[in-house]
Amino acid sequence: MVSKIQESQPGDWKNTVTGVGLGRKLYTYEEGGTLYSTSAKYGSFKQIGEGYNTRFLLADGTDEGLLYAIENSGTLYQIDPSSGEWEQIGDDEAWADVVAADASDGTVYYVDEDGGLFAMPVDGGDATELGEGYDTRALYFWQGYVYVLENDGSLYKVDAESGEYTLFGAEGAYDDTLAATIHQGVFYAIEDDGALGATSLEDSVYQELTGVDLSDIRQLFSANGSLFGIDNAGTLQRIVP
Repeated sequence: MVSKIQESQPGDWKNTVTGVGLGRKLYTYEEGGTLYSTSAKYGSFKQIGEGYNTRFLLADGTDEGLLYAIENSGTLYQIDPSSGEWEQIGDDEAWADVVAADASDGTVYYVDEDGGLFAMPVDGGDATELGEGYDTRALYFWQGYVYVLENDGSLYKVDAESGEYTLFGAEGAYDDTLAATIHQGVFYAIEDDGALGATSLEDSVYQELTGVDLSDIRQLFSANGSLFGIDNAGTLQRIVP
């Protein structure tokens, strides 16, 4: 049975715009331009940056790694999470047409407004087009594959080298998804009826997990071996599948 454990005071996370898990911590961008690091184990937090105006916050790595911030202006920054130091990558506004993105091993995977799926090394190499015709709301990278969640609720599994893709699950299976993430090899999706869907990325077996109503969760993260959500009231919740 799914349960949730309150991990913050009510409303403490109400200003969180976007965030991501990296190793043992949650990194979140807040309204007003501040970047925070929060221990997923102890709940302690600290400010590691300010002056941001971030649309996408990406984690490059599952344990130790870097963060990338794609700003509303379309400019990309690389962030050292241990120090908060940040530097611009590439030209101003070069990422302005990105609609969804994730990162792994020094590469940012993204879909642009024209529906192209690309892999761009952040060290200055050329982007590789992996496909076209996508209409994407979110994407996730996991172990050599890009999982592309379309606006019609269909999920595609795309080989990050060849661009070959297959429909993952039924067409439109995630049309009622409120929030989703990949956690320990499972694609977790909160459905609008409050249930938690769990799809194994190894064999595509799907389970609907019931228990506590999760329909108030608006963001979902994986960090330190746990699943976390932020509810509509701005409270951080640990979700136990």
